[in-house]
Amino acid sequence: MSVAAGWPPPDVRRLAGGLTVGLVERRQAPVVSTVVCYRAGAAAEPAELAGLAHFLEHMMFKGSAGYGPGEVDRVTQRLGGYNNAYTSHDATLYQFSFAADRWREALSIEADRMAGLRLEARQVEAEREVILEELAMVEDDAWDALELAVLAEFYGDHPYARPVIGRRASLRRIGREELAHFHRRHYRPGGAVLVVAGDVGEEAFAAIEGCFGSAESAADEPVTGGGVTADPAPRGPRRRVELRRGELARLLVALPAPPAVDPGYAALRLVLTGLAGGRSSRLHSRLVEKHRLCSSVGAEIDETVGPGVALLACELLPGASPAEVERRLLAELERLAGDGLTADEIARARRQLVAEWVFSRETVGQEAMATATAVALFEAEHERRHLERIEACSPGQLGLAAAAHLDAGGLAIGWSLPEETP
Repeated sequence: MSVAAGWPPPDVRRLAGGLTVGLVERRQAPVVSTVVCYRAGAAAEPAELAGLAHFLEHMMFKGSAGYGPGEVDRVTQRLGGYNNAYTSHDATLYQFSFAADRWREALSIEADRMAGLRLEARQVEAEREVILEELAMVEDDAWDALELAVLAEFYGDHPYARPVIGRRASLRRIGREELAHFHRRHYRPGGAVLVVAGDVGEEAFAAIEGCFGSAESAADEPVTGGGVTADPAPRGPRRRVELRRGELARLLVALPAPPAVDPGYAALRLVLTGLAGGRSSRLHSRLVEKHRLCSSVGAEIDETVGPGVALLACELLPGASPAEVERRLLAELERLAGDGLTADEIARARRQLVAEWVFSRETVGQEAMATATAVALFEAEHERRHLERIEACSPGQLGLAAAAHLDAGGLAIGWSLPEETP
């Protein structure tokens, strides 16, 4: 039986005011997690205000009508709970986890800051400095800096090219007025999805109705996804980026990938797992074990509304030739695009991805995050459908995905090299 069959879809309803609500009943432990996902991330902000969505994420913890600055964190801690937030290009998510007898506090907080965020000038200025320090840490990290540079080169003029955290110049342009406008436009019930997961049932809907039932969407419905479509990114000639920092050589290769709703997305994930996912993958076997050129290799693929990107990463051993590593990696891409994976590689990659899918939902918090993202950006059964495609993907589909996306002519190559490397 399919593993996906053991994961029933969430119960999804829509309130009169426009808020979409999803319930995931999981009775394994007396814990409830809530996630509010707003369909507005970095791609929804003006280019000159890069970092605005992430800035607002910070400000959502800095005071609203019923909760003073810092009080959200203090209340969470006093009740023995947990909170977190995350901004991507497509969405911004806010999570709380509490014991099952006190989770309704999360609803009060979310309803209050959706309707009555304060954005005090002093708090805005203080948080700007926090974010600028966060940006400095990103720029000082060799891998983070390389990824930002490669994605900017890969996406060009597309909104996904902009760093979610923003840039120094744009962050200094953002003030209370810009934050308030973004909040008014996007942080409305009609632009949000609330998911409740854990030791809770039908009574959750009554509690949500009590907090959000009177909330209404703005007259102008929020723009979702910043106008990003699922159209594939245009392929140009091979592009290169080179940075000089750190003590080790690092290689990052960006390849075009389909958006997450595309049936070929699961096939490409399987191909990339066979290529660079774990110790049994081709690149690990050849670049790490056989030729001893790299200490590690890896692959990941973004789950996006618009045109996606797949990243291949290699960290070189001291003394290894960057030119040789690049040559061997591109040769493996060409070989895989032509010949595909073997039956054994397909079986291993499929087992690995199914296990990762299950492990990524071990807690109700993880389940709530995945469900909120799926309902907000894709569809309620997106996660289950993706797993079904992984389980059912044929060698022919994998071959088509490899041939379509492992084209060395359409990639971006980024190197982070020590200063003394020729």
